[in-house]
Amino acid sequence: MAMEKKYLIINTGSTSKKLALYESERELCMVHLESEGDGFISTLSKSGDKKQKTISKNQFEENIEYVLGEFLSEKIIEDKSEIQMIGLRIVAPGTYFQTNRVIDDTYKENLKKAETILPLHITPVLETLKHIGHIFSHIPVVGISDSKFHKDLPDMAKYYAIPKEDTEKFELFKYGYHGISHSSVIEKIKNMYDEIPERVILCHIGGGISITAVKNGKSIDTTMGFTPLSGAVMATRVGDIDPGAVIYLQKRLKMSGEESEQYFNKQSGLLGVSGLSSDLRELLKLEEKGNPFAKRAIDMFQYRIKKEIGSSIVVLGGVDMIVFSGTIGERSHILRERICEGLQGLGIILDRQENENIHSTDSEIGKTDSQVKIVVLRTEEMSCIAKETREIPLV
Repeated sequence: MAMEKKYLIINTGSTSKKLALYESERELCMVHLESEGDGFISTLSKSGDKKQKTISKNQFEENIEYVLGEFLSEKIIEDKSEIQMIGLRIVAPGTYFQTNRVIDDTYKENLKKAETILPLHITPVLETLKHIGHIFSHIPVVGISDSKFHKDLPDMAKYYAIPKEDTEKFELFKYGYHGISHSSVIEKIKNMYDEIPERVILCHIGGGISITAVKNGKSIDTTMGFTPLSGAVMATRVGDIDPGAVIYLQKRLKMSGEESEQYFNKQSGLLGVSGLSSDLRELLKLEEKGNPFAKRAIDMFQYRIKKEIGSSIVVLGGVDMIVFSGTIGERSHILRERICEGLQGLGIILDRQENENIHSTDSEIGKTDSQVKIVVLRTEEMSCIAKETREIPLV
């Protein structure tokens, strides 16, 4: 009997990297690499067991080689030649990237053109593709769109109020991101409840944040826009800011386009406001010790998320379910409580005790008399990417 195909799935996020090996629908092993303090850690998950260890910066950056070594040492594979296909999460603006595609020379050329718009997301993808080319030869690599979920946004939510010829010429409109995460969460809701509530707000809260209004299973508005820079305050990203303030800062600080990219993507957000850290865990500790800048950063963080939830409620005409996902959304009971605080008048009533007991576990955290279901759901981006990779027809 022929062996099932093995798929290597790669998801490079803004603060972490996940690589997993799938055989058909079954995950054989996943390695999650993330920064912690001044170092890096690797968590290997296999058959329900987890192994965690400290790794070097080089291992974090040369992650494909490192993870292949882990697969070999754990006897997940005997040789890299067993891997027959690769699925790669793609975060890029442009209608071309709203469709899942096999990555060929044309795809790479389009990525290089988009790199000038979004270097902080696309440059790592191009580097990953180079690494793949060095390690593997002649196996299909599929780009899985992170914006496909938002492809059919209504015009009033999709377009910016700029001259229409520029909108058309530059394809400059809202694409939205975290679509793979949102797709996986919607699928999980369907499986758990047998149906998707009419009005759902998805709160993906990690290093990047997007709040998405979903009506009858479809995205009708989302906070991220042309790039993943807009919306709520994020770990190192500024979120929404007056365009006039951007122009002013560029003039006063004499910033080039590249310097502005770094400023608003890497030096702002929690890190910029606090001047201390981009890590919410560290800021919560500092806030507890009375640090006013940590408090200001956290207050802004939760306030902007809460504000975006309020906007989504208006867009949806109410809400039936609010979902917390993403690294922070799944792990931080403190942030979830602060976001839900004061929303009782909207029928959103958190069960504080239940909330405190939940850490990266699928669970309802609303009180029995809450009119709105409040749910924590672990995003299943990797299995979603694997599923979409398997579905790509190969010529």
